[in-house]
Formats: sequence, C-alpha cells, structure tokens
Amino acid sequence: MKKITEKIDLKEIEKRTWRSTFEDGILDIYFGILILGLGVGMSISSLLPNHADMLVPFFFIGIGLAFFLPAKKFITKPRLGVVKFGLKRKGRKLKTLIVLSVNLIILLILYIIRFTNPELNLEFPGYLDGLILGLLFITAPVCFTAYFIQYPRFYLYGILVGISFFLSDLFSIFIPEPFDTLIVFSLISSIIIIMGIMYLVKFLQKYPLSKEEI
Repeated sequence: MKKITEKIDLKEIEKRTWRSTFEDGILDIYFGILILGLGVGMSISSLLPNHADMLVPFFFIGIGLAFFLPAKKFITKPRLGVVKFGLKRKGRKLKTLIVLSVNLIILLILYIIRFTNPELNLEFPGYLDGLILGLLFITAPVCFTAYFIQYPRFYLYGILVGISFFLSDLFSIFIPEPFDTLIVFSLISSIIIIMGIMYLVKFLQKYPLSKEEI
C-alpha cells in the first residue's frame, strides 16, 4: 500500500509541477504576439511588394522568442528551478511538437495560397468560408495541443483565434480593408497578451524571490 501511495503522490506532484510551468503566463504572451504578427502580415499584404508580407509573421516570431526565452530563464527558472519530467510527459511534448509542426506547415501553405490569391474562396455560403477555415486550421490544432500539454487556457485562445477570420469578414461590412483584419487580430491578440500579463503578475506575487536570490 505504501509503494502504491508513493507512486500516486509522485504522479500528482509531477502533474502539479507540469502545470506550474505554464502558470507564469509567458507562453500566453508569446502566443498573443504571434497572433498579432499574423494579423499585421495579412493587413499590410497589399502595401508590400513581392509578397514581402509573408515575412512579417516570422519577424513577430523573432520578437516573441526574444521575450519568451529570457523571460523563462530570468523569471520562471529562478522561482521554479529546473524540472525533469518522466518519459510519459516527454512523450506528450514530442507528440505536441509534431502536431504543431505539421499544422504550422499546413497553415503557412494556406496563408500563401489564400493571401496571394485574394479571389480564392471555398464556395461556402455567406461568411462561412473564413469561419470553417479558422476552425479547421487554427481552433482544432490549438485545442488538440491544449489537450496534450494540459493547458486549459489554450482552448479559449483556439476559439478566439479560430473565429478571427469570420469576424474580419463581418467587420468588412462597415470597416474598410485592411483595417477590418488589423482591428480584429489586434483585439484578439490584446486579450491574450493581457491575460498573460495578469497571470505573470499573479505568478510573481505567488513566487517572490528571496533577498539572497535578487
């Protein structure tokens, strides 16, 4: 009985530790920056020559990483330390990485096809074109990732970003292009970033550094 109890306790400790690595809100902020980059890239596509707008998301990825990596190193690591997870948890990370990589490739292909050919549509009625594209290529994989890494907030983010194309189509009724897309993606990315900042502030309050560590 004692060994069984210890095994259960270790699994529970590992589960709590895993969740605490996302508690800082840094991944939320990083994801919000990426979504902002996607929106800016689509918004200025008609202003840049030779489809240079496709480089904009990668520029924002660089900005996001410039924030994410130092933040994890200098904010999270001193407070939580370095944690080594079991094989099962590492397996989840590997599967998530594979799923995200495949989805990123598909999303980039869709991005190139859709926005280098503005007249392209999937012939769905009304504004369902953008909604179905968003749900299939953004909401579904993001929610799938949220399940694998056990990160509940990403379910909300997946839905928000997934309906962004649909909202852009609706906004285009009374807001001229490209401001419709820019406004929608700016609002959604701002919500995600603000939520991340709120969690980061809570994290700093929950895990203050001792005077020796400062």
